[in-house]
Amino acid sequence: MTAIGPSETELANQLGHLPKLNDLSADQRTRLETWYAKAYKDDNLFRTLANDELTLDMFLGWVGLMYGGESGLDRQMIELCRIRMANVNECFH
Repeated sequence: MTAIGPSETELANQLGHLPKLNDLSADQRTRLETWYAKAYKDDNLFRTLANDELTLDMFLGWVGLMYGGESGLDRQMIELCRIRMANVNECFH
């Protein structure tokens, strides 16, 4: 399977405890390619969540609900919540 995202050498974290791309299951690699296409190229959050399949499933289910339009919340409210949460956590991109 050819990854559509960054190569292994372009990742922000080559060391540490994150699973390497070659260690991901076929299902996780497919999900990661969707992550690259629909989210962003930094895959550290995805690979952190991939350490636990249940956590990854719950997170991706929540993202699908919130950003897929089925939550009943409008996109502006979701974005305001995301910005506020980033601000509270002192996370600035």
